[in-house]
Amino acid sequence: MFSLKTVNNLLALCSKRRYIVRGDSMLPTFRNGQHILVDFMLYIETAPAIGDVVIVSDSIDSDVHSMKRIIGLPGQELKIEDGLIEVDGIYLSEPYLGGLPSTLGPNFQYEKLGPEEYFILGDNRTRSTDSRHFGPIKSGQIVGKVCFRYWPV
Repeated sequence: MFSLKTVNNLLALCSKRRYIVRGDSMLPTFRNGQHILVDFMLYIETAPAIGDVVIVSDSIDSDVHSMKRIIGLPGQELKIEDGLIEVDGIYLSEPYLGGLPSTLGPNFQYEKLGPEEYFILGDNRTRSTDSRHFGPIKSGQIVGKVCFRYWPV
């Protein structure tokens, strides 16, 4: 017979999947080859938030997944100007970039995200294919939230 604590631990593990980071689009936060746990049940009870690192499925092939950071939420207005990101008129603080610029390249404005749309970016903005290229993602494309990096220690 299992204790209640053991059952709860097993249930918590069942809601998580293991992934291996592939590529450099999330540098400096995540490196190629690192092992992470993704909670795919978390967003059933809570909504994604700005700053969450998520696994998203491709809009054409749902078996293709990528890891990105949520920058804009449904209903928000986004603007990228002079390398800074503005969300609803407030500049976004991005300490996870480790001093790198928020973005490089041309200015960008996305009028307003729809009711089920999220704007996602990779942390390594020069090496990431993200919402700047393919537009916002739908809420149904979010597979889960990255919750833990376990290898290498």
